[in-house]
Amino acid sequence: MIRTRIAFALVVMSMVVMPGPLAPTPARAQKYAPGGAKVYLLTGGKRQHHGYRDQAFYLAESLENTGRYEVTLGEDAAILETPALRKYDLIIANADRRDPEFRYTKAQQEALLNFVRSGGGYVSIHGADNAPDDWVPEFKVMLGGVFSHFGLPDGKTKKGEYTVKIADRASPITAGLADFKIKDELYYHMQMAREIQALATVEYQGATWPVAWTNVYGSGRVFHLVFGHRDFGPGKDDPVRDANLGRLLLQGIDWAAAGKKSK
Repeated sequence: MIRTRIAFALVVMSMVVMPGPLAPTPARAQKYAPGGAKVYLLTGGKRQHHGYRDQAFYLAESLENTGRYEVTLGEDAAILETPALRKYDLIIANADRRDPEFRYTKAQQEALLNFVRSGGGYVSIHGADNAPDDWVPEFKVMLGGVFSHFGLPDGKTKKGEYTVKIADRASPITAGLADFKIKDELYYHMQMAREIQALATVEYQGATWPVAWTNVYGSGRVFHLVFGHRDFGPGKDDPVRDANLGRLLLQGIDWAAAGKKSK
């Protein structure tokens, strides 16, 4: 009897999955959006700086749960040079790709520009605007402005709490939003391609800085959100989970995606 009990206990113990770095976590329920706009969420990038993956998983789930999007996640920009890119309506980038292994090649940059120019939507979040010295000048024209330490002005950053002021209340992207406070990282003294119509701004050091804007490049729609800094590491706050900033981002994504779907 004793031996039987011991054997049974060992069997039960063998069925217990001990926590560890490779232990799977239960998948969260997601709605599936067949027929929704197809999104390629290009993440990955400068490691130990931004928590891109955690943010990307959250964004993918949130978008699919609207019932309007099908999201594919990827970290390799090589897809930009393949025929597979043609099946997507929208590219969302949330990655600072300045690390050598993640840098866009010139061919990848040209392919992304052509995707947008030909009518694809493009949404850029925070570090996705960080421009190394090998970005082609046309990338800034497409995005409307970049953060860079190459050329002038030299970009600056400052973490803090800011009041986001809605500058364009007529835009569908700002619909339902009032001014709100957020803790985030501001990029300022950005290198702008031209005067842009800001959707939202913040005041810092006696100046007004745009934190959200749209651009039209060829036949494509572009939305850029300067905010959205998620620190690297577990349990860190992600500003895009804030109800107000999240709404601004989602409505920006809706606007960018609608340009392709309306054609």
